[in-house]
Amino acid sequence: MIQNKKIIGITGASGSGKGMVSKFLIQKGFYVIDADLIARQVVQKGQPCLAEVVAHFSNEVLLEDGTLNRKRLGEIVFSHPRALACLNDITHKYIKKAIQAEIAQAQASLVFIDAAALIEGDLLPICDKLWVVTADRDVRINRIIGRDGLTQKQATDRVQAQRQDYVHFADVVIQNDGCIAQLEAQVSDCLKEINIS
Repeated sequence: MIQNKKIIGITGASGSGKGMVSKFLIQKGFYVIDADLIARQVVQKGQPCLAEVVAHFSNEVLLEDGTLNRKRLGEIVFSHPRALACLNDITHKYIKKAIQAEIAQAQASLVFIDAAALIEGDLLPICDKLWVVTADRDVRINRIIGRDGLTQKQATDRVQAQRQDYVHFADVVIQNDGCIAQLEAQVSDCLKEINIS
């Protein structure tokens, strides 16, 4: 618990449906921190995090206007595990600092953190509970292809590059192979368990 706030982390592999869980929570009026959005903010032009990324990966990861070429960086890191580890080493400290600052400013007693790299980003110690969203591998690959417009190989590389042991850390597991109504029912049950609906 941070500053009398209960913190619940939401994580899971790409395509598992963390975003759908967060969207439902936001619709219910809960405070949700989107680590993906923060990750985009810390690598904006002029930010020290972007300077570190460029120093490591070269100007190859920049567009002509000096902003991050996310597609090119993704091609590099999702096909080379060491490159992904290096990127995470650079970005995670900035993301964690920004998330902690947002928690401190939040006018809510219950805060959710939606973060794909919650465990790797050292955010688990600040969470009171961890919800892990899971889905079958093929379901996740198809969702990634549909969501991001990637090829089968690119989506498969992304799935294989991510950790596979999320459930090991979970306080709650949300299985998301079905429809949105089934997912929302599970989330509602999880909220009841913490005496909030």
